[in-house]
Amino acid sequence: MNVPFFVAERYLRSGSVGGFASVVTAVSFLGLVLGVVALVVVVSVMNGFDRELKTRILGAVPHQEKQALTVSARGSHLISIYGVDPQHEEIASTLAGAMLPGTLDELAQTELGIVLGHSVANKLGVIPGDSLNIIVPRLSRAGGLLKPKPVAVSLTGTFALGSELDYRLGVMRLEDLTGATTESPGLRVTFSDVFAASRMAGELKRKGLEVEVWTERHGDFFETVKMEKVMMFVLLSFVIAVASFSIVAGLSMLVDAKRRDIAVLRTMGLTEGEVMRLFLAQGAMITSLGIVSGIVVGLPLAWYAPDLMSMIETLLGFSIVEGTYFDRIPTDPRAADIAAIVAVTAVIGMAATLYPALRASRLPPAQILRYE
Repeated sequence: MNVPFFVAERYLRSGSVGGFASVVTAVSFLGLVLGVVALVVVVSVMNGFDRELKTRILGAVPHQEKQALTVSARGSHLISIYGVDPQHEEIASTLAGAMLPGTLDELAQTELGIVLGHSVANKLGVIPGDSLNIIVPRLSRAGGLLKPKPVAVSLTGTFALGSELDYRLGVMRLEDLTGATTESPGLRVTFSDVFAASRMAGELKRKGLEVEVWTERHGDFFETVKMEKVMMFVLLSFVIAVASFSIVAGLSMLVDAKRRDIAVLRTMGLTEGEVMRLFLAQGAMITSLGIVSGIVVGLPLAWYAPDLMSMIETLLGFSIVEGTYFDRIPTDPRAADIAAIVAVTAVIGMAATLYPALRASRLPPAQILRYE
């Protein structure tokens, strides 16, 4: 029989730690549970935002583009226009799935057609079928700037990616854009793993090609999102650390309350190491129960966070994501993050048990039995 584990389990089940000490132990347990729940939910939601932003921005981010001024009767707006092959764009980006009125097929069938983000179209006051002008800077053979010439185009459709691209992106057939700019087109390369772009760009540059990577424009943005996730993880880990301090207090009180029991066990042959393992086992039980309970409660909350927040927003009468690119809070629980939460909580919880366990192992049994 594993005596240290057996005694630790009896102490934990009996609740015979003393009134206040029992309260402290219960508080430490609840603190661990709440800390794990908070970490699971918050990290999952931040993963959701990260995933959505990458899908909406990187799924349609232009790699060969021209700056242009769009002009209508209601005003003007500076956008980036990039040329596409409408027949292949559906597999090259997420644009086809984001179309509102109109399709990319209509763009392919329309000479000098253009597709705009719905926010740009609303600002210009145009709808599919309307005409507008684009003004594209043109360079001479010597590299000098020529007087720009307006090009009349027809709006064939709009898209809503739910990102900043809705405010600054337009799409034309590659042939039409090349004719308007009188420049040779570049080539856009799309990878199934967007993070492979930097590595491949390095190889292409070594071959003398001029390459622009999405990380040069959007890399800092996603690094910021990643840093915010790490900082939230660290900050919420302090909740677990505070709960672990309660474990120290609760086990220290248990050591004081069980001095005579410890002394009797020592005289019956229990070694210092076994006494230490007794209290380490009790701390491990509290930590393990806290982790399991936190995961059991936190994962369903993380999965259903969008629905729960929608219910709360309905009761409150406003949306916390109003004015953003999102109509609801996204979520994306990931196994790697759950494993990291479990590992961090286990390390903090077990570290908190070391001091009281070491203190219990060094109690002098002879003196305790003589004077108590």
